[in-house]
Amino acid sequence: MLAKKLSYSKHLPLWVLCGAMLGIVTGIMFGEQASVLKPVGSTYVKLMQIVVFPYIICSLLHALGSLAPTTALRLFRCSWFIYLSLWAVTLLTIFILSLAITQAPTPSYLNATIVQNKDALLDLLIPVNPFFDLVNNNIPAIVIFSIIYGIAIQRIEKKETFLDVLNLIKKASITIWEWVVTLAPFAVFALFADSFGTLNLETLTSLSTYLLTVLAGTLILAFWVLPAIISAMCPAKTQDILSDLRSAFVIAVVTSLSVAALPFIQKAAEKLADQVKIEDENRSEIISTTLAVSYPLAQLGNFFIWLFVLFAAFYYRAPISLDDQFVLPFVTVLSSFGSPSTSIDAVSFLADWLTFPTEASALYVEMMTITRYGQVLASVMGFTFITFLVTLRYYGKLKFNIKQGAVALFVSVSILALVTYGIRAFENRYDSLKRPTYLTFELSKAVTNGIRASIEEPSGSESKDEKPYSKTLDRIQKSGEIRVGFNSDIIPFSYRNSQNKLVGFDIAYAYQLARDLGVKLTFVPFSWGNLEGDLKRHRFDIAASGIYVTNNRLRNLDFSQPYYQSAVALIVKAENAEEFLDRAEIEKRGKLIIGIFDDPVLKEMAVRLFPKATIKVLPNYSELPNHPEIDAAIWTLEQARAWSAQNDDYTAVLPRDLGGKIPIAYLLPPDSGEFRNYLDYWLRLQSLSDFGKRMHHKWIEGKPAQEKSPRPGLFRKYFSSKD
Repeated sequence: MLAKKLSYSKHLPLWVLCGAMLGIVTGIMFGEQASVLKPVGSTYVKLMQIVVFPYIICSLLHALGSLAPTTALRLFRCSWFIYLSLWAVTLLTIFILSLAITQAPTPSYLNATIVQNKDALLDLLIPVNPFFDLVNNNIPAIVIFSIIYGIAIQRIEKKETFLDVLNLIKKASITIWEWVVTLAPFAVFALFADSFGTLNLETLTSLSTYLLTVLAGTLILAFWVLPAIISAMCPAKTQDILSDLRSAFVIAVVTSLSVAALPFIQKAAEKLADQVKIEDENRSEIISTTLAVSYPLAQLGNFFIWLFVLFAAFYYRAPISLDDQFVLPFVTVLSSFGSPSTSIDAVSFLADWLTFPTEASALYVEMMTITRYGQVLASVMGFTFITFLVTLRYYGKLKFNIKQGAVALFVSVSILALVTYGIRAFENRYDSLKRPTYLTFELSKAVTNGIRASIEEPSGSESKDEKPYSKTLDRIQKSGEIRVGFNSDIIPFSYRNSQNKLVGFDIAYAYQLARDLGVKLTFVPFSWGNLEGDLKRHRFDIAASGIYVTNNRLRNLDFSQPYYQSAVALIVKAENAEEFLDRAEIEKRGKLIIGIFDDPVLKEMAVRLFPKATIKVLPNYSELPNHPEIDAAIWTLEQARAWSAQNDDYTAVLPRDLGGKIPIAYLLPPDSGEFRNYLDYWLRLQSLSDFGKRMHHKWIEGKPAQEKSPRPGLFRKYFSSKD
């Protein structure tokens, strides 16, 4: 029995790799159906995480508390420079790789009401309430708490019993890890099957530059840069270092937990100590202490969030100021201390600090399904770098080979430069950084299937009056048709995409309304100047194009209940955006020219907000770039933001004190009666439905990935093609 156990442990990395390969094949073949295995993988990860906090806290308290104050001070003196060197090498690597990412263009959106949160970093680092930090996974604060108490324990007498308890818990944690690791092949199969079965291939394509940069950087850092530096400072060869860490790399990658590699790094460090003939009864404690401290402080994979932030600045058109760019590497290091999961909190903090869109954190989490493997490898090598070199320096065995170190540095920079150049060339050739925009959005088949839809040609003739609109619902059902008025210049509610197809939030809702009524759908174009007359003449049953609720319209027509409300914003030239953040400052400008498209409501709004300005009326905002004399154009925030996202030379600005929000609703003919009641009830249902949430994600928030249908596996595709 023991022989079988030893044989299984010896070949565990091979079994794990087999599980990973089988999981990849399963995910590709079965697609979304492979997600049924997710609970198996999640259970394994949670079992591995059970002992993270007990191990870190007890290791630090025991290791530091067992040392004499003079020994601890000596260990600190031997380690601080090595930590700084490691961080500097990692940041230099990331900086070189960041040159592969295109510089962020001018912002598409500025919000004067958003203030940077500059105190959040202190909450991550200062352990005001350790129990709160434990619950919220604030590992940096827990580590600082443990270090402070560990140093304090050094000066306390009669502490042996307490230290024995800490050591017992630490050993128990390692034992639990050893038990759980035996399940790794099965868990890895489940994790990989789920990951590869649920990958969003379209999103990965648009983010391929970032993915390639992170994976290349982490692999080069883990398998060349850091091992080459270690080799230049000790008698071990680069290939021997990597060979000794093979099990650490494999178990860390397949579990995506860097903490799983710690026992293997401890063994490798002990082996190196034997090789250089370090004979000291406290050797294991020095190695253990150094390794425990390195876990949160040398989590190099987390440092790559700096690269993500630079990429997100480009991806979301949210450029970073020079001041923030200067301090960003330092803030990244401080916010990256902890475990791999800490990087998620760090990205949330940095996104909030830099006022990125809220979806930036979700994008990072989605990309972690791929990048986490490279990040974990970099972290494992970071722990090794610290543990090996600090131990050698503590015992006076560290000897730097200048020639070998210079060669390692030159080769490292050359490799990184070549990789950066190659990724930049790939980006330029395949336009891999092209982000999906509103002009590429389409109505999904799930929205349009089963609905007969047509667009009526514009006509100058007036329609004859239909039956009184108190009976509109009966007429729609009897005729089997609902007529929806639209204007195609109102992004993101109703507009034409790059393929000249009619799309938008209101267009998708029109399809759903026709489906629920069981009728065909006819779109009828209207101009804003004729909208009221068209409805009174019963040219269509409902007008749907992001229409504002105004007092005048309320007096003459019927409205549905508002289905959205939006603040008033300005569209301005990107280079002048900072000058339009405050209404009072805007009003001080001489000869202010405000642009509006041909809509009486916008004209009234412009005169009310800027009574001294000159109003310039345009047919629609597609004409705005042809009128450089216009200082700003007025629209609602969602419309201005969506329009600016398609026009790099313009920015949507939400100034201070520009007024409240405008309700948006569907406009109906006067006396619409029971049709209005039906529509109000229907809108309430849609706001709670999955359909309504998906449409809001896609058209209002600009997140089309939320609407995607599950990706079928190859088996489903094959058998469905046979039907």
